[in-house]
Amino acid sequence: MKKIVSALCLLILLTNCSDYLAEENKTDTLADQLYRTASGFENLVNASYSGLRNVYATPFMFESGTDIAVDGRNPGPVGLSEYKTLSSGEAAVATFYQTAYQAIQVANTGIHYAELTEQTTTLPSRKGELKFLRAYYYFLLVQSFGGVSIVDDMITTAQTAYSRHTEEEVYNFVISELEEALTLVDENPVFGRVGVRAVKHLLAKVYLTRGYLSFGEANDFVEASTLADEAIAGYDLSSISYHDLFWPGKEKNNEILFSIQFTSTSLANATSGSSQSGFYGPYHGGEGLAKGYPWRSYNLIPTTYFYDLFNQEDTRWEGSIMNVMYERYFDFYDKADKSESKISRYYPQAWEVADTAAWRAADPANRANTEIYPYEIKSTTPYVVNEWEQPDVYLDNIIPTIRKFDDPTAAAFGQGSSNRDIYLMRLAETYLIAAEAYLMRGDNATAMDRINAVKARAERTPGALQLTDTDDVTIDEILDERARELFGEYHRWFDLKRTGKLVERVNLYNKDVRDIDDAFVGTGGNLKILRPIPQPALELNTNKDFPQNPAYE
Repeated sequence: MKKIVSALCLLILLTNCSDYLAEENKTDTLADQLYRTASGFENLVNASYSGLRNVYATPFMFESGTDIAVDGRNPGPVGLSEYKTLSSGEAAVATFYQTAYQAIQVANTGIHYAELTEQTTTLPSRKGELKFLRAYYYFLLVQSFGGVSIVDDMITTAQTAYSRHTEEEVYNFVISELEEALTLVDENPVFGRVGVRAVKHLLAKVYLTRGYLSFGEANDFVEASTLADEAIAGYDLSSISYHDLFWPGKEKNNEILFSIQFTSTSLANATSGSSQSGFYGPYHGGEGLAKGYPWRSYNLIPTTYFYDLFNQEDTRWEGSIMNVMYERYFDFYDKADKSESKISRYYPQAWEVADTAAWRAADPANRANTEIYPYEIKSTTPYVVNEWEQPDVYLDNIIPTIRKFDDPTAAAFGQGSSNRDIYLMRLAETYLIAAEAYLMRGDNATAMDRINAVKARAERTPGALQLTDTDDVTIDEILDERARELFGEYHRWFDLKRTGKLVERVNLYNKDVRDIDDAFVGTGGNLKILRPIPQPALELNTNKDFPQNPAYE
């Protein structure tokens, strides 16, 4: 959809943007004059990065309605979580569509002024960054909606008619943009800016995704595996543990290829930060930072299938899950010595506690009054906590929450105030992209090597998680490994759609969907594999030949 963004509106946009990468706002300068200066152009590039914050403001387009996540305490959009009612009127879909095109228009403006602004030594790399970002936004759109309008010019006058490009045309555009970006960006950029490895990672994923499609080219999986290996370039995942990778304050590390950055100085107010911790962490309610309630996460909770993916040898269980909850929730992070921290709740996995009495006796001062909820317990009746009755619909099991995104420094935890970065690309995923591409090439042995590199870091005992038989390398195994490694990192819906496993795995493992008859079936028997083109975009378009996706016609 062509967004109408005047130069004045862009200037206002930049004025309100945070200093994502040390932006300097000059509101008293006309936009055209500003963007022709080195500092003004730098602001424009930084604003294009900042658009990611809006696109990733909520996780619902990325994680709802999958095999590993269901609604938590505050349900998300029901159409996205259950499919049956998903329609062109879904507000969350329209917001995603709009914010992506708004970000594209900022990138378009930056690319336009790259030919007009002052010449600097950083200008080529900045243009490459803009090309990357524009391609990134279009890749999100084409995966979500199929063919969309390719708008690659700066819009300064009203546009009322636009045409829909084919899915193949959009993929070709994205690949062309990334290939150009690859020749322009820095090999070793400052942390936070796009570099060669990030471009190769994304280009590998684009080729991988296109390879599954009817118009995919014969060499797509080869290109994907080659680029992924080049992005890895010998990087050893063991250089940082999974525990440290997600420990608060350690977001700047060599595994991260691309992330959305949040710092206290760049946030407009206390609720304008990352919401990732709030969506996946426990509800803290009126207790503020002190306590986390036991029955479920604020917005999204893992499915029982996700919990079943772990065993006692996988350290990502403790690295991802808050299975020991102290009376003051953040004692987990704030107190190295927890000898005087009382444990309010304990959620043991099947292998963790055989004798709860012995577990209490090991530390009676802190464990005597602990509420223990073994993983196997199912909630079939309303669950009462502190006189609050929680209906059964709230629960899959009485389960612990995801802790990997927690932020003990958040001013108002769970309300969009986290300073923690959101990881969009990291090298563990690059290994798994390579594994999937090699599998699709028919090279199971190399695929197994790439998967095992990811498993090796997670092992408590060396070799305990390793695959040893190439017949065990399957798409389902790769999806399981992506779940263990990447839960909550905004990939899952795209993973299931790419691999053709969306309907199968959601119907099997998502409790909110599996009891709904024909949840995915839309108009004319077409499946809701794509998202609907938002109704406002269709209504405002004077070109009435712009088609809706078949399941929503």
